[in-house]
Amino acid sequence: MKTIKLFISLFSIVLFLSCTKQKSTSNYSPVSTEDNYTYPTDSTTINKWVSTNNFKAMYKHSWSIWSHLTTPVEGGKLRYQTWSSPAQILAKLNNSNGNEQQELLFKKPSQFGHAKAKQTNFDDTDIVEVVAYNKPAEAYAIKNKIFYLSSLKKFQNGPYSSIPEFPSKTITIKPVYKIITQNKLNADGIYTMSAWNGPEYQSEGFPEKDWGSCIHVDTSESNDTNPNGNLDYDCNTQTTENTYFLNDFIHFSISEAQATSYNEEITSGLKSQLKNKEITKVKYDNLLKVSLSKKGDKALLVGMHVGTKEIKRWVWQTFWWSPTPLTPSIPSSNDIASSKHGIPLVGAANHYAMGVAYSMLIPAQPYKGGKSEGELVIAFNPYLEAGFGEDTFTGSTSYVYNRGTKIKTDLGVITNCMSCHMAATVNTANNTSANYYGDSYLGYDNPIFKDKLMLDFAWSVQGNIDTSK
Repeated sequence: MKTIKLFISLFSIVLFLSCTKQKSTSNYSPVSTEDNYTYPTDSTTINKWVSTNNFKAMYKHSWSIWSHLTTPVEGGKLRYQTWSSPAQILAKLNNSNGNEQQELLFKKPSQFGHAKAKQTNFDDTDIVEVVAYNKPAEAYAIKNKIFYLSSLKKFQNGPYSSIPEFPSKTITIKPVYKIITQNKLNADGIYTMSAWNGPEYQSEGFPEKDWGSCIHVDTSESNDTNPNGNLDYDCNTQTTENTYFLNDFIHFSISEAQATSYNEEITSGLKSQLKNKEITKVKYDNLLKVSLSKKGDKALLVGMHVGTKEIKRWVWQTFWWSPTPLTPSIPSSNDIASSKHGIPLVGAANHYAMGVAYSMLIPAQPYKGGKSEGELVIAFNPYLEAGFGEDTFTGSTSYVYNRGTKIKTDLGVITNCMSCHMAATVNTANNTSANYYGDSYLGYDNPIFKDKLMLDFAWSVQGNIDTSK
């Protein structure tokens, strides 16, 4: 059983946490709209940052990536909204004359289905995702037919095998949204949602329904914003400090097709809970009534995983909406927040906190033959991984030795994007994969990869295999 003392000790050594708390008087207005983004950064440069613990350079680089993704482009969309999902890429592969699926459609986050934790831990959040690949990643996927099972079988040609590595210009993203349906609004048009306030020091998962902290969103037409406000700690007391506006979020109105895909995903999850007797028929009916969406409902971006193939094990950064972006909660920090000064962020993009993982541990371990020893590097997304409990992970290998003390890392709030994505695999004979891992060292020679095909850190490949091709 983990103790409060252990967690306090654990988080005191987590990489990227601020040593001092400094108040900032700046708002989140953009410094500039100029895109001065350079990508990819040379791997030698990034690896030097990692070896010398140059955190400031890492933070700046990851904020620049966020700026690039969230910059408006022609047509009124943000850049990341113009990229293709695996479903769209498959449609292009299967229909050489064009892309039959023209829209990005919603899916339940793959973590919630892959994890061994009970589905009911997550379905209360009504979160959906739209995984997407940038143009170089899409071209790679089409050229290598990476979503075809037949292609993957050809790549699995020995006890330790891998797909071809993605090109260095690759960016893959997993944006996650909450949909504001009409039945979720109160009489004044206010939408109340859980908002992250840092991890609970407990020995179980920490899903949204247990956070005990909320904010209120005014959905009326307004140009008002709340740059750095407060939380409602009983989720039932609205004030001006804990009320935010649509303009504080990256958001958009959903289409009819997106509403249909959302309803299908939510209904499927609720039916699964009903079948497994995790909810009653009465609760099922009530949740279904509240959750069903229609064209024109608003999608709020609450989080996004971002992987960039700039180094062999990728650069990992994760973003989530924060009520206090100037003083964000763990796994972000004041140091990370202040590092975005000078980065051209437009409007609501400033209202997001960030966690980063440029290595699994400090010091960074070699590709093979390393040890799970050092300081923890914690990077998780509250809206995706916080709910994971001990039974989600491979506990025998989810650990780190720090100064002779063994620290178990088998909770969602002690995870690392790089460690978890290193385990992205598939056994093409039976379409099984490795389990999730908490923050720990994984080398390319780890026995878990034997007789499995390594997917170059891309769980999105494993989750979108066309077994008919």
